[in-house]
Amino acid sequence: MTGPYDGILGVEREAVLKRFMTSLPVRFEVPAEGRGQLNGVVIDLDKKTGKAKKIQRITINEDHPFYS
Repeated sequence: MTGPYDGILGVEREAVLKRFMTSLPVRFEVPAEGRGQLNGVVIDLDKKTGKAKKIQRITINEDHPFYS
């Protein structure tokens, strides 16, 4: 998932809160500015069982820059 660090579900926080509080439709906009982030996981699977052997969380943002 990618999106603004200070938003909710990748959109402006105020719109999400307004929709939650009023149950009325609200247009969701992606903020034009702000801190960005990228989140994901790397999963190592067991070929025989198909189950996860290891799950590693990935977070890339200002606090956790990505180094190759």
